[in-house]
Amino acid sequence: MTVVRGLAFDVSRALGAIAALLTGPIPSAGHPTLVDSDPHTGEWLATRAAGFVLAPLWEGPDLTGLRDPEWTEQLEAGDRHLATVTATLDERWGRHRVLTIDHLIRNPLADRPPVYDALLRQDLYGDLHVWTPDQAPDRRLAVVLGHSDGDQPRTLAALVAAGPLPELPA
Repeated sequence: MTVVRGLAFDVSRALGAIAALLTGPIPSAGHPTLVDSDPHTGEWLATRAAGFVLAPLWEGPDLTGLRDPEWTEQLEAGDRHLATVTATLDERWGRHRVLTIDHLIRNPLADRPPVYDALLRQDLYGDLHVWTPDQAPDRRLAVVLGHSDGDQPRTLAALVAAGPLPELPA
């Protein structure tokens, strides 16, 4: 669960969180991976490690017990939220590129760069939509939508990295 659980999707709030991540500090080399949690609820707040910060933007409802059409409606809502954020960022910085993590899903024993390990630990199994923001050309921004299985909530998250993201085999 995340600190944004239960909050309605708000593109302005998501874009504000992205702006804060882009201008905020990124841990330097040698920094261990730290998962920040809300001290009262234990919900995921952010993951920080050498070269990147990852944080949730939106979390959908729990899908346990839902049947069609409600289940499909909830999945489509996550897709719409990703599309809204992606379209807005495409207008600002040009067309994003897609970086897939399929190799890591098909090869669970493959070496994982820490940034991808952090994504998978938060059940963010979706494709990364990646930009090089104008105001931070030394950083990369990625937005990802994922969930671990059919009953878990979908989570939309932002990743800001200091430099290019590692390429994965196809």
